[in-house]
Amino acid sequence: MDYVIDLDKPAEALYESFTSRQYWDDLITIHEANALTEIVEFSHDENGTDIAFTHTMSRHNLPPIASAVVPIKIVVTRKQHFDAFNPESRSAKGHYCALVPAAPLDFNGNYVLGQTATGSELRLNSLCTVKVPLIGGKIEQLILEGLRHLFDAERDFTRDWIASHY
Repeated sequence: MDYVIDLDKPAEALYESFTSRQYWDDLITIHEANALTEIVEFSHDENGTDIAFTHTMSRHNLPPIASAVVPIKIVVTRKQHFDAFNPESRSAKGHYCALVPAAPLDFNGNYVLGQTATGSELRLNSLCTVKVPLIGGKIEQLILEGLRHLFDAERDFTRDWIASHY
């Protein structure tokens, strides 16, 4: 799945947000309605930024086809890495993954943040594989649909957050 977030702010502002601990502390509040969410790692240095946070949710929060293959409680760990910002190209790259030990799922993707004529864009390319015979493809589609909703919510949060901080 490809997903693009367009913002009317420069790429540097978006990058500064994604490498700010305050941004991530504020972001997890939008997830707390559906899952207990907490940051378990945040580090930032000249090589980039690493963030990891967990979502702990009940299988009752999942679609029926997915809840049939997960235990009572599921913990999703999201790990994200942003490489250092390149001032010459006004861009940065990164990658992300979701770890779900209780589910036969592989999920990962790549970021590309760049400058545009009207601001910036963050391009996400995600790959989801569910290893369940017969229904794996259906679950993959449900997960990707859920990710679109998640990315929409995080996009809206990011736009509001950047508008109030820059």
